Amino acid sequence: MGILNGIIVRTAPWMPKFIIGRIASVYVAGDKLEDGLKLSKLVNSKGFSATLDLLGEEVHNRTETNKVRDSYCELFEGITNFGIDCNVSLKLTALGLRINEELCWDNLSVVLDKAREYDNFVRLDMEDSSVTQATINMCMKAKDYYPKCGTVLQAYMRRTVDDIGSIVQEDRSHDTNLRLCKGAYKESSEIAYQGYQEVRDNYLDAARVMIKNEVYTGFATHDEWLINEIEALVEELGYSKDKYEFQALSGVPIDKTLERLRDKGHKVRYYIPYGPEWYAYSLRRMRENPDIWKYTLKAFLFRSKHRN
Repeated sequence: MGILNGIIVRTAPWMPKFIIGRIASVYVAGDKLEDGLKLSKLVNSKGFSATLDLLGEEVHNRTETNKVRDSYCELFEGITNFGIDCNVSLKLTALGLRINEELCWDNLSVVLDKAREYDNFVRLDMEDSSVTQATINMCMKAKDYYPKCGTVLQAYMRRTVDDIGSIVQEDRSHDTNLRLCKGAYKESSEIAYQGYQEVRDNYLDAARVMIKNEVYTGFATHDEWLINEIEALVEELGYSKDKYEFQALSGVPIDKTLERLRDKGHKVRYYIPYGPEWYAYSLRRMRENPDIWKYTLKAFLFRSKHRN
């Protein structure tokens, strides 16, 4: 970690809230569900799909998990009322995964029932390595209950390629849907690749295995080299455009790349965070990825026109 990055990590908790708010405003739709729905409608109008993510840190109180569950349920009704192309991303630790797996399932099953009612898709986000297997296990249980769901795999994890095979084998729906990202949590070299190109290479290896197994894949990355490699890979392997999509965090200034993908007939989806917990979310992102100050500065200077 560079000297400047180290300073960012150490001083972030003491930065004035308005500065963190400026950082958050680049990526977060706003405090309220309506803010997320409006931004989703806007990106739809520009030819992009959306995923809404209610921000929130890990929950340790059973009562709070119920509130989070109900907020996730409200999302589906809002999406339908707005008539938008949008699905839902959630974190299992917000539903009580670390408290008790039965509690988490009780909450998740209610969310899945609501998703079924509105015929929508649910993405179970992947968090740090302490819950990797628990998240995969919960996803497999969820798919047996409601097939229109899937989880996320992280390319920096050494286990990822093996996890793809295990998930495909266990998925009785025969309709596996996975999001592939690089990964942002700090993990040890024993379980995660540390080198920049190592992570890229494992991303491509994982992508090949997903395509070989006909997994519907959300290729989530802002790395333009990787985007170009994935685009070449799906063309080389003749992978149908209805079997994958490209995904990006709203606010990251790669508009021209995403427009080029859209115009070539690739599906492109924006990941849109919203909610009152934007402050904790922004601090966490800065701790996990100190380089975010560089991306934020670039986003300020070259603000994504897809948010206006």
